Amino acid sequence: MPKKIDPLNKKLYGSITTILTVTDVKAAAAFYQKAFGFSKRGIMNGPDGKAIHAELTLRGTTLMLGPEMPQMGSRSAKTIGASPSSLYLLTQSVDKVVAKALKLGATSKGPVMDMFWGDRCGTIVDPDGYTWMVATHMAQPTPKEMQQKMKEQMASQQAARAASAS
Repeated sequence: MPKKIDPLNKKLYGSITTILTVTDVKAAAAFYQKAFGFSKRGIMNGPDGKAIHAELTLRGTTLMLGPEMPQMGSRSAKTIGASPSSLYLLTQSVDKVVAKALKLGATSKGPVMDMFWGDRCGTIVDPDGYTWMVATHMAQPTPKEMQQKMKEQMASQQAARAASAS
């Protein structure tokens, strides 16, 4: 009797899985493992021996990596020069994770700071050009507290920009 197949493959994947196009699958997999703590599920090599697919996991989430294939319209954010999307990564210690990612070749898009919605966040760009907001959940403000903190944070940022422009 044939084994019943789960068409949603729930044992390995959630409802949505991110696939990033990268310049070097093995290098990107190594960066995400070292910087963010992903585990390697597997790397598949093509007939020429080069990695053509990788699957990494972190707390039940799968991240797939694939190589650039310009002939198929597949280019990394680094090659394009930007990415229209960002990834939001919750961690135990945003300060440590951001510092480690920067040591491993990421670039900072600003300081790690407490945000009005209750997370402490830092934004980095990985070596393949993808933007990651790395965060640690620190507080659970009410909607009213969040509104007030948002106003204060935006006023503070405007004041800082005005001071730096003078």
